[in-house]
Amino acid sequence: MAALRGPAVAGTGRRLGLVALGVFMVGFAVVIVVGFLTAAGDNARITRMKTHGIPVSITVSDCIGNLGGSGSSAAGYTCRGTYAIDTQPYEEVIGGLSSFSSPGTTVKGVADPSRPSTVVLSETLARSRTSANAFVVLGLLAIVFLALLLVILRRSRRQSTHRPESPQHL
Repeated sequence: MAALRGPAVAGTGRRLGLVALGVFMVGFAVVIVVGFLTAAGDNARITRMKTHGIPVSITVSDCIGNLGGSGSSAAGYTCRGTYAIDTQPYEEVIGGLSSFSSPGTTVKGVADPSRPSTVVLSETLARSRTSANAFVVLGLLAIVFLALLLVILRRSRRQSTHRPESPQHL
């Protein structure tokens, strides 16, 4: 093989790999943090609506059928309804109403006191429970993240101690 003349070319493969690994780890951490915040927010919303929710009568305005994954069968309905809180009118998606309801039908719901535009059927809210299960999965992901981080730090320390020092030019 012929040798190339001139200075040695610095490889970018290792540097690119480190950048990709760093981006992956940051993304992994973001997914875990967002997951924890979402699970905590969902549990807080359920508790808030059960203890301080505003009971409302919702008049169904329309229901739209949702198609299944193949697009050939119905997978439920998304229904919108109107209600009022302190004379403030709302027209929102009715959470928990997944079967067809004729327009004009009245159903009982509960509005979120912190966000009155969020409304759920009373019976759906009654069946809802806060759950720690999401935190278990997220906790396992956090452990995997920490283990990966430790492996990466150990390898980087090991490689930095085994690198030969470059000669000093005068």
